[in-house]
Amino acid sequence: MMCGPVGGRQAILKHEDHRQLRDVLGKFATGVTVVTCAGPDGPCGITANSFSSVSLEPPLVLWNIAKVSRALRTFLDAEHFAINVLAADQQPLSAHFAQTDRPGFDAVSFDFSDHGVPLLSATLACFECRTHEIHDCGDHHIIVGEVQRFRCTEGAPLLFYAGQYARVAS
Repeated sequence: MMCGPVGGRQAILKHEDHRQLRDVLGKFATGVTVVTCAGPDGPCGITANSFSSVSLEPPLVLWNIAKVSRALRTFLDAEHFAINVLAADQQPLSAHFAQTDRPGFDAVSFDFSDHGVPLLSATLACFECRTHEIHDCGDHHIIVGEVQRFRCTEGAPLLFYAGQYARVAS
């Protein structure tokens, strides 16, 4: 795929270019997370690779949720949520929570936080957050959380690059 002219004129994005834009955005490798919260129908979780640090003082992080997500209302209404950073061997967990039919937690190992948020077991890191702000942005909402607790372990992260799972080369 050609990425466009180097040092040349920039093209104006047209609707039909969205697939190409998505492919180019995929050139930025990201970590893979499962964001969880307590919902009215029980624990809720979705795979997201939009996690980012925002601020150390106060300690803020963000993630994005698509407006078409079936879990949208649950996350917009949640006072607390957790961002579970997946380890390299947790691709099946990512695939489980990437399903659009809101899969359950029956076959998933987890504990509950003090606020009833499911915290996935054996993840590389976990950030327990209080919802700080929600921003309506295009076809997504940006959810900013204030980190209240966190934990981590040693290991390699699960990555997503160019539309596929990837791992850090040793």
